[in-house]
Amino acid sequence: MSDASVLLVAVIWGSSYVVMQDVGESVSAAGFLSLRFLTALPAIALIAAPTLRRITRSELLSGAFFGTLLFGILILETVGVKHTSAANSGFLITVSVVLIPVLERFISHRRQSVMVYAATVTALIGCGLLVLEKGLHPQSGDLIILGAALIRATQITLFGRRSGASAAQSLSNLTLVEFVVVTLLAGAASCFTPEPVWQAAGAVSGQNWLLIAYLGVLGTSYAFFIQLRAARTSSSTRVGLILATEPLFAVVFAVLTAGEGIGLVQGIGGGLIVLAATVGRHFEGRVAANGPSAQGEEPPRADRTEVQGRSGTAA
Repeated sequence: MSDASVLLVAVIWGSSYVVMQDVGESVSAAGFLSLRFLTALPAIALIAAPTLRRITRSELLSGAFFGTLLFGILILETVGVKHTSAANSGFLITVSVVLIPVLERFISHRRQSVMVYAATVTALIGCGLLVLEKGLHPQSGDLIILGAALIRATQITLFGRRSGASAAQSLSNLTLVEFVVVTLLAGAASCFTPEPVWQAAGAVSGQNWLLIAYLGVLGTSYAFFIQLRAARTSSSTRVGLILATEPLFAVVFAVLTAGEGIGLVQGIGGGLIVLAATVGRHFEGRVAANGPSAQGEEPPRADRTEVQGRSGTAA
């Protein structure tokens, strides 16, 4: 799998915040999420078709659990981007990259290089600059996106702790179950809005349907497939470093298509987060690579968590 394919995923995800803002003006967050995953289901079902007949109870249960977490991530992203800038959203969701080693330290007792923890502190400073860019009254959307980043980091950490029979589960089966769960939860949540998903579907304009399909097919199913293949043919660190460019593309799309401006403080804060994510991904696992941790834990497999990006994993 070429680096260019992974880079395309970063570009698509970088554009997703502007797309969510545009569609979110006429469709509720839950309705949009349900429609997005409805368009993603056929493609992921084709990918899972060879193994779907052998789906197990543990895959169903794990898929339901991680699908619920994925719904939490994406509903917060979809709501949060309505109340902050697309650029801030792209920067802040990337904080999940540097939160993962911290969570692993407490949950899995896995040591990391001191550079990884230094990157975490750097990212938090960048967050502070972004959230407090306009004074001591942060935008609600920034805090909501940070909540999504925390759940995303937790999801990836828990997925990476799977062992034994759980680690042998089919990733395509798991992801299909996750997508179904997100679709159902989002559809159910839309019933508590003025426009349930079936009404929203009839009112969506042709242009918005194209944007929804774009995120569903390319930003969800395609992104999952590329991550899955990349995790098996390349190193997770290499894939992670490429995907860390997502916020840079978020800024490009925010400026060129949404007309957003980037202030000095916002630029510095975002730059610190991107730098921290890049450094963190580069040094992640260095201690484990040199031998088992102090607790006697074996070094984790490099391909376990990368497929959990935003697609299921989505976004």
